[in-house]
Amino acid sequence: MDVEYQMPQADNADLQRRRRRFRSTLIATVLRCALVVLIAALLRVEQSRVDRPSDGNMPAVDPAVVRTWLPAASRIESGQSLQTVFNDQGAAIGAALTTLPAARSVIGYRGPSNVLIVLDERATVIGARLLSSEDTPEHVEAILQDETFFGQFRGWTLGQPDSLSAVDAVSGATLTSLAMIEGITLAMGADRPSLKFPDGLTNADLALVGGADLQLLATSPYAADLVDSSGAVVGRLLRSGPLVDSIPGYQGPSEVLIRLTADGTTDRIALRNTYDNQPYAGYLNQEKYFWKVFRNQPMAQVAKIDLEQEQVEGVSGATMTSMAVAQTILAAAAELERRQTEQRPQTPTTTLRWSSHDIGTLVVLGLGMLINLTRLKRRRWLQRTWNVILVVYFGLVTGNLISLAVVSGWAMQGVAWRLAPGLASVVVVSFLLNAVAGRNIYCSHICPHGALQQLIRRRPQHSEWFKSILRKTTWIPGVTLLLAVIATWWQRDGNLAAWEPFNAYIWYVAGGASLTVAAVSIVWSWYVPMGYCRHACGTGRLLDYVRRSAQSARFTVADGIAVGLAVAIAGKLLTGL
Repeated sequence: MDVEYQMPQADNADLQRRRRRFRSTLIATVLRCALVVLIAALLRVEQSRVDRPSDGNMPAVDPAVVRTWLPAASRIESGQSLQTVFNDQGAAIGAALTTLPAARSVIGYRGPSNVLIVLDERATVIGARLLSSEDTPEHVEAILQDETFFGQFRGWTLGQPDSLSAVDAVSGATLTSLAMIEGITLAMGADRPSLKFPDGLTNADLALVGGADLQLLATSPYAADLVDSSGAVVGRLLRSGPLVDSIPGYQGPSEVLIRLTADGTTDRIALRNTYDNQPYAGYLNQEKYFWKVFRNQPMAQVAKIDLEQEQVEGVSGATMTSMAVAQTILAAAAELERRQTEQRPQTPTTTLRWSSHDIGTLVVLGLGMLINLTRLKRRRWLQRTWNVILVVYFGLVTGNLISLAVVSGWAMQGVAWRLAPGLASVVVVSFLLNAVAGRNIYCSHICPHGALQQLIRRRPQHSEWFKSILRKTTWIPGVTLLLAVIATWWQRDGNLAAWEPFNAYIWYVAGGASLTVAAVSIVWSWYVPMGYCRHACGTGRLLDYVRRSAQSARFTVADGIAVGLAVAIAGKLLTGL
């Protein structure tokens, strides 16, 4: 006779308690993770608010900076990223292009950079230099010391950016230099401007094409929608300058206005600007017969007009000017058709960049997880061998260490997962395993500085009073983390990389502060086992904060501080809007 087994009541009650404890610790861990994400999101919003120019334009570049390549530069017209450079006579002689704001989302090691690109009259790069950077100062300095880096962009043409892989990054500052390269590539993908005719469309142009009662809504450097009093779009206004500006007349090229109807056919055409002689050029707008052949047909059809077959002979007294204008209309129509039908080459800003170091980082991450989650961690010889690999390869070769500088920079600016997929994987996996499995795999089996401390680990004899002092210093990592968040929030970076020893592993570009912290922390760990990890590391404290443990369900002082930070940052945002 089968007898159904019944679990003893005491064992059943213990199982229920364990389940409740697991649920409560899991919920508490999820809430802590959500709180960290909320603070990061608030910092991101605060940064975007600070970065946004009040009038939507970037400040004008100082002409003195541009004179290195354009000695005659006298005035620079402020605007978006592309700014026109004028000489003393008011003639456009080139352009200044900045990678911000277009490259705001291109993050290097911890932030974007703003690079100035100087163009000549042919929209070809003749020089480049760094204006500002929110990246780690040591990495930026390494790029500035490389005399060949910015020279690689000479000869690039606006609208035809070269490949990201065609330019060499700077060793020791790979992420920072790659971000600059990608930002320049992105900026160089913009539409080619007309330096001969730099002025954009204005309502004053409407008087030339019979639309003084309409308003303009710009859609591109060469086009604007025509809007009536009810807000309806009733047509389109084009200017030929940015489409074609190289067809000469008697003394130079001309620019025309072309008004299109709502269905896209040409309605009115007029001469807007010209380098040819006055008053002869002015005769064109008085000669209605000259424009007749170009009117009442789609722009695609205008591009196919045969001037000889249509017997277009020009306007008496301004023959060369009028024939150049006729050819300009045809060329502008053809260029407009090309832009509308041909897909522009895509810049490589959406591609994922994998390097040998990124692949090696993933291998280290996988092996570290294997050792941490299995009994392999109990093999002393394997642990020591693994620690040597971490210090030599993962630390000194790849340099893909998690730090407060990386975490704060990525929180404020976004994660640089395309340029640094290896480092991004380490960050994501480390935080997820802490929260889900309760395993701080990074600090125990990934971090090179922790591995170095384990290699020199010994068991010194300390007096009781010294041990009591050590027990009272466990608050230091939390305070370091708090100060880093406040410095980030108040835009007082103070180079967070200098607060920790991790940047010292890229020793050939590391600053003195990072090298000093690294040396002191190793000496300290000789006397106090894992001294830096236990008594100073703000990065480790952040990872521990989101780690699930048996005590996770308890409300701690750190929780109160985190909630207070979130409320304070949110309050500042609300009052600053």
